[in-house]
Formats: sequence, C-alpha cells, structure tokens
Amino acid sequence: MKFRQLEYFMHVGSTLNITHAAERANISQPALSRQIQLLEDELGTQLVERRPRGVALTPSGQRLLDHVRGLMQNLELIKDDILAAEALPTGTLRISSAYSLRGLLVAEIAAEFHRLHPQVSLEIQEGTSANVREALVTRQVDLALYSDHGASRGLDRKSLCSEALVLLSSVSGGLEMDRPVSVAALGELDMVLTPSQNGLRRVVDEMLTPSDTGRVPPITVETNSIIIDLVTRGGVYSVLPYSACHQAYRRGEISIAPIAGIRWPWVVATSRDRPRTAAMQVFTNLLFTRMRGLVEEGVWVTAEFPPDN
Repeated sequence: MKFRQLEYFMHVGSTLNITHAAERANISQPALSRQIQLLEDELGTQLVERRPRGVALTPSGQRLLDHVRGLMQNLELIKDDILAAEALPTGTLRISSAYSLRGLLVAEIAAEFHRLHPQVSLEIQEGTSANVREALVTRQVDLALYSDHGASRGLDRKSLCSEALVLLSSVSGGLEMDRPVSVAALGELDMVLTPSQNGLRRVVDEMLTPSDTGRVPPITVETNSIIIDLVTRGGVYSVLPYSACHQAYRRGEISIAPIAGIRWPWVVATSRDRPRTAAMQVFTNLLFTRMRGLVEEGVWVTAEFPPDN
C-alpha cells in the first residue's frame, strides 16, 4: 500500500462520491478509480460498491477507512510533536550587547530567559556598538543589541526604540531631566568621553562647534562605569544614553539632563544567512516585552517606540 492510495481512499470514504473525491484529491476520476482498484487488488477484497448515486463502503472498506483515519490522526500528532520540539529553545544562545543596555534591559532579560529555559546554554558578551555589530557579522554571536550607526550589510535589524542622549554631571551640578540643555552648552564643559572610534564619540564630536576645538581635551574612557565614577567626583561632565546611566541616576549619584534634539537608536539584529532558532525568537520576544514594560511603567523615561513597533 502506498500512502497516496490511502489518502485517495479516505477521500472516497469521506465523500462516498468518486467525483467529489477526485476533486478533493486534485486528480481525474479515472486515475482515482484506478488507484482504488490497485488497493483492492493488493488487499484481495472489495472496498467500495458502486451505486446509482455515489458509492458505498463494504465492511472491509469501512474497517480500512477507520484504520486510515487513525493513521492520519497519528501523522498530525507526529507533526505537532516535531513542531513543538522545534519551538522549544535548545542548544546555545550567544548574545552580544552594547555596554549601555546592561542594567536597564539585558541583565533582567537574561535572568528571565534562564529561569524559563535553563536547558539553553546562554553566553553574553559586551562591547561598543561597533564591536557588537562586528561580532555578529563574523558569526561570533547569534543575536546583537547595539546602536544603529554605521554599516549593517547582511544583517536583519529590528528597531527597539530610540532614547535621549543626556548630559551627566555630579549631583552638585544641578542638572534636571525636565530642563533640557542645548548642544551649544557642551563646548563650555570639561568632558570625559568614550574613545574617538566609538559611535557615541563621533556623535558628540559632531555636536561640538568649530570654536570648541581649542577647549581642554576630554578624558578618554572605554567603559560607562568608569565614566560615571569620574562624573560623580565632580568637575567633569559626560554624554551617554539615558539607559547607560539610569541606575546611577536613580540612586542619586549623578544629575542628568536630556540634550535637546538628539536621539539615540537601538536595534536588535541577526545575520541574514543563518537560521533563526527558537532560542533567538524567545529571547527577542522577552526583549520587546521587557522594553515595552519599562516605557509604559515610566522607568525608561526617555525611550520612544518606532512607528511600526
């Protein structure tokens, strides 16, 4: 018996009409009748009886129909089981994220993901947005979260949100979130900034006017944590995304103010030439759920969703 013959027979048994069965099976009536005849020959018994209107199943035909229906149900169960297995995160998930998103977003999601799917080996690394993007391009990681500045050829990107860049000072600096500062004000300040090859540094440099080039050279620092430590001691300022300094701000260690007219975009990206695993999908879903919650709860106070989010 061939599986296709059993499918044809099920159509006949369900419709009790050769014409209708042939239409469902998308074959001609003679071809369907021929397959039923071959099935009867193999089993050595008559399965259907032709009548003036349609056909009727013989007792053997009814038994075969019951078996075929059970077989089809089992096939559906097998399909559902395989699909469910594919939907269950397994293996290893490698993530790279920009430093700024650690405290507000990535740490919380990683902890939740591990709680829900402890069978998945989770590997997380951090870096500048340029380094994070490079890790994805070179296949060192499966999923990347970074600021959408620079080339992203070969990557599938989805916008997470945009947020304000903020000016940081010590508490005594008296900056306030409801009093944005102008770009022009940056040129008068003693700054501690990220390295010149960093995307954030390039944006800050573009905000400075030509007359600012003669000012005191900024202190150059690689990581956000050291930048914030220096700012808390007073005398220097910095520029970071709100997410990067959220925890220090909420603890009352620094004062901050948004820089008027400047937004900072975040994306989640995967490689176009690699399959999207269940683990990647689950982590991404948790990411967007967490992000939306932070915005709606007023925690990520400067974040805005993109129009299609």
